[in-house]
Amino acid sequence: MNEVSTAVNPLLAINTDFGDYLTAYTRSYQGHTIDGNLDYAYESDHAVRQKLLGLSGASKLFKAVNTQDISAEAKHLFMKCDQVGPLKYPDIYDVVKKCSERLELVVPIALIREDIDKELIYSISSDLIDPCIVMTKKLTQMCSYDELMLLVGCECGRLQNGHCQFNMAYTYLNVNKDCYKPVSRNYPSPVSSQLYSALSGWIKFGEQTALRAGMICLDKPGRFLEIITGLYEKGFVDFYGRKQESFNKGLSEMTEKLHVTDSRNLAVDGSLTELEKAFLAANEFLYCATLYDWRKDIDGKEQKIQPVQMCDVRTSIIVGNGGHGL
Repeated sequence: MNEVSTAVNPLLAINTDFGDYLTAYTRSYQGHTIDGNLDYAYESDHAVRQKLLGLSGASKLFKAVNTQDISAEAKHLFMKCDQVGPLKYPDIYDVVKKCSERLELVVPIALIREDIDKELIYSISSDLIDPCIVMTKKLTQMCSYDELMLLVGCECGRLQNGHCQFNMAYTYLNVNKDCYKPVSRNYPSPVSSQLYSALSGWIKFGEQTALRAGMICLDKPGRFLEIITGLYEKGFVDFYGRKQESFNKGLSEMTEKLHVTDSRNLAVDGSLTELEKAFLAANEFLYCATLYDWRKDIDGKEQKIQPVQMCDVRTSIIVGNGGHGL
């Protein structure tokens, strides 16, 4: 074959190695799991979810969520929504594909909703339903590329770590009017106070795992704090109904100060909101070796690199008690 045909034949660029194909298809996360959990996941996220499943009334609630609510939601979505693909919403498809590649995840189905007039993104999955990321058209119109990468990355992390049933169960708590209301809710009994407390408390721990996944997906993880606060300042309301359009102007300075403070002396301003604490805690992952294990294409040598166990300790101090008091 001459040099000209070699240069113009696109088929030669295709990787035909079976081992690479198998790894790409199964996404086995080789080298990224610890005791069956993903290495970037916040330790209290898994611990509290395990405790939740053992509480009185939890089995019936989660059974209703898994066998009925999520199925009803999926049926509605596939009837009413447009599916993202290379030819339809190609820019969004590229975002979903890139986030999936960076998290070594099989590309989930992505759907666009036009029947909800607000900026919203969430994910659904169960034993019967393939993983899906759902976003409203209004969200896609509001978000910049970086904001969409962060949000989609967070949802990929939620799918990867099994958050869906817990998020759907949270909608039964009626914490606030802006929390997402699924198409169907089939659990007839009131949620016990113990389950209510544990599930509402889990949110801030599960969120840390999701935000870390989002950070892994960003082209420039160091811009995380700027991107996430800017998103909420635009008027974004998350799945849990939380919103905040103004943030403490000193957050960047605070995170730099926290970065150089020893864990024994670590403390945060008590006047900070829960979202501000959450974002400061998540930003600690920027200095975690695990981030750079996932993103070998970025350089972290100039950072003060710490193991994920130390990152979890510092995260627990910033967000609260780490889940162990629930």
